[in-house]
Amino acid sequence: MTDKYDVAIIGGGIAGLCAGLTLQKMGKRSILLEHGRQVGGNMAGIWRKGFYFDCGDQSTEDVGIIFPILKDLGLYDPDEWIRTRFRYATRDLDVPLYEYDQMREDFKNAFPDSASGVDRWFDLITPLCGALREIFGSGAMDLVKDGKRARTGNLKVMAKAAGLARMLPELMTKTGDEKALEVFPDDPRASFFFGESNAKNLPLLMHLFFWYTFVQDYWYPKAGLQGMMNKLADAYQERGGELRLESTVEKVLTSAGRVTAVETCRDELFRAEHVINTGNPKRLINQMLDDPNQWDFKERQLISAGQVTPAVCSAFLGLDMPAKELEKHMKVNHTIYWRTYETAGDRIYDPEAHNKGWCMISAPSLHLPHLAPEGRSSLVAQVFVPYHWLDGWGTGTDDPFARSAKYRKLKKRVLDEIIRETEYIVPGLSEKVVYKELATPRSMSRWTLNIEGAIMGWTYDRYQCHMANKLVRFRTPLKNLFNAGHYAIWPGGVVNSAMTGRVVARGIYDGFLKQFRT
Repeated sequence: MTDKYDVAIIGGGIAGLCAGLTLQKMGKRSILLEHGRQVGGNMAGIWRKGFYFDCGDQSTEDVGIIFPILKDLGLYDPDEWIRTRFRYATRDLDVPLYEYDQMREDFKNAFPDSASGVDRWFDLITPLCGALREIFGSGAMDLVKDGKRARTGNLKVMAKAAGLARMLPELMTKTGDEKALEVFPDDPRASFFFGESNAKNLPLLMHLFFWYTFVQDYWYPKAGLQGMMNKLADAYQERGGELRLESTVEKVLTSAGRVTAVETCRDELFRAEHVINTGNPKRLINQMLDDPNQWDFKERQLISAGQVTPAVCSAFLGLDMPAKELEKHMKVNHTIYWRTYETAGDRIYDPEAHNKGWCMISAPSLHLPHLAPEGRSSLVAQVFVPYHWLDGWGTGTDDPFARSAKYRKLKKRVLDEIIRETEYIVPGLSEKVVYKELATPRSMSRWTLNIEGAIMGWTYDRYQCHMANKLVRFRTPLKNLFNAGHYAIWPGGVVNSAMTGRVVARGIYDGFLKQFRT
């Protein structure tokens, strides 16, 4: 039995590390227990034969949260980040997302029969995205600093963005696909592309954030996402925090409505005054709690039945192609290539599901040559494929650790066909591949323990998500057990996960309401 900690943190992703660093700054003794061989979670990256690949997330927004949190922790250096750009492509359009007037004209050329609808769409989003930039992108609004000065400054910024407030009822009650159907009633391609393509039944406000961040607020650390996470982990340990890798928390021990200790796969027992779970709450209540009856029955049912975001396959490709040649084809860091005007996230019986919907192609080494061998390039191509696809990827089980000959055969077929499909964006790609590997939703679930390999926590579908009305859930029925990370806030994502880590760490000691008043 070890000495007692102030806080034990389950999970070494962005939420866990931000929580740990915040606690160390507050003078609290904490230990962070991570399932994997490295920190990162959905932001993990891998090196293979000199090529670097991001496994889940491919870059991150700032939204006035990530950089201020890093500044507050003394870990922000603007020279360590680059802006990343996006591009939308289909067989009949090619639109880089540089600025709104340019995009308006490019989309009008792509959908000439719906040019008036495109004008109407950009008449809506352009001023609203300008308001979001006024709020988040100018650096004037700070969601991290404390005190009256920060509150006053934030209120002034909000006043400048009054147009957004006037639209708020519609932005919160209408979905992006509903608005797109209203704007493009006679053009299924345009209504899909401007609506459902971002996510089915995604609230219009969140839909708007995609148009803002993709154009104005995406960033990438020069060391790769894993390099950024390693920097946070190193700082956490240098400041006195304890980090244990390959220490999966198997049991959460409880008594009289409180957590008394957590037990890991190494048979280590850690006592703590408070516990923060940043991981999968389904696993927490159904597998980890020694007495699930201490958790409210109705809430257990809601969480157990809760739908999660779709899963992706990630093809990691090392190319015998210099960055300048790749840039001629990619043009920007991230190309979202819609192979068909449909989604395939829930088609578990469709053998061609992996060839439908979008393919997000990212080139981490495009402007950062040290992320690939000299004269070569790293490329990641991600497609939606369900976790339960074709009888659990041929395993016949829900168990992410199960493999079979059929599983390996499916992996090879999907990888080869992703390469073939990606050749539309990078011609001759298959002849340039010198390294290839596929991570399936099963791989993501093994790495992160996320249910069904989910990429972002709970589903974006506002009509299916039990969190859609509550939005945040930091507290649990156990008095000293708290939630942070993707599943503690709706929607999840890097920014929200980082913010929850900080909010929960401070909220344990200072109260949660205070975090949102200051």
